[in-house]
Amino acid sequence: MPRTVLSEDAEAEERQARDRLRELDAKFRQLRDQRQALLDRVHRLSDEQKELSDGRGPKQAALDDLHAEYRELGRTLSQLRHARDALRPRLNELLEEIRRARRPATGRAERPRVDHLKREMAQLELRQQTNALPIAEENALIGRLRQLRQQLESAEKEGSAWKAEEDRRAGLERELKAARDEFDRLAAEMQATKARRDGLMDRMRAELLEVGQMVAGIREKARERGEVLARVDELGRQLFAVDREANGLLAASHARRREARATLQRYAHAPRSPASAESAVARHAEENLEELLKRGRITLGG
Repeated sequence: MPRTVLSEDAEAEERQARDRLRELDAKFRQLRDQRQALLDRVHRLSDEQKELSDGRGPKQAALDDLHAEYRELGRTLSQLRHARDALRPRLNELLEEIRRARRPATGRAERPRVDHLKREMAQLELRQQTNALPIAEENALIGRLRQLRQQLESAEKEGSAWKAEEDRRAGLERELKAARDEFDRLAAEMQATKARRDGLMDRMRAELLEVGQMVAGIREKARERGEVLARVDELGRQLFAVDREANGLLAASHARRREARATLQRYAHAPRSPASAESAVARHAEENLEELLKRGRITLGG
């Protein structure tokens, strides 16, 4: 197919278009390489983000377990405190009852002892049985025995009351000791529980700090990934603009060539005299010669 002969202005436009196309091709390759590098970075950021997210799961589960244990210890501590505080009124009541139950030691020492009364009565009875006494002395002895029996009966009653009171006081003191022991046990258990809970709080702070750093890392990766994707989109728009400009240049070049072929065809089919045909052949030869001198060679092809 004969080469389409363009006008000088069209040839200049073609040369400018070819130079611009080479520039656009270089720019397109550069932008494409930059965009691919950014896409690789997006993939790396996604992998790093997933790695942080996968590592955060076990840490968050461990933190949740620690928090559940911390709350359980808090409930236990509250129960222990409630039980300890409930003992306080009973301790005060026991102390008051024991104080009232105590009597001065001298009060009991002034009263005759039962064993002394029984010993004296036995001696008098033995004397009465083994000795013949005058009437007056016998009557005095019987009166004394009657008096001693009355004192013994009163002393035994009072002794029983004292014994019951002492037993009650001893029971109160035992109860007081048991209550104090329970109070001390609850206080010690509260202290141990509080120490365990404080230890859990320290561990929770450390775990929470690590989880927080992971969350911050995930957010930072997401922010950086969003920025890179925005740059990818911008490069995509630039690539589209370069491609659109190149297509426009190619379309313009094709349009010029179509127009030149159409002009040549119109000229070739126009009726003309042999002289004009020879003149046209001569002009065509001169144009080819000019093209040869101008470009150094004749290019074939559309």
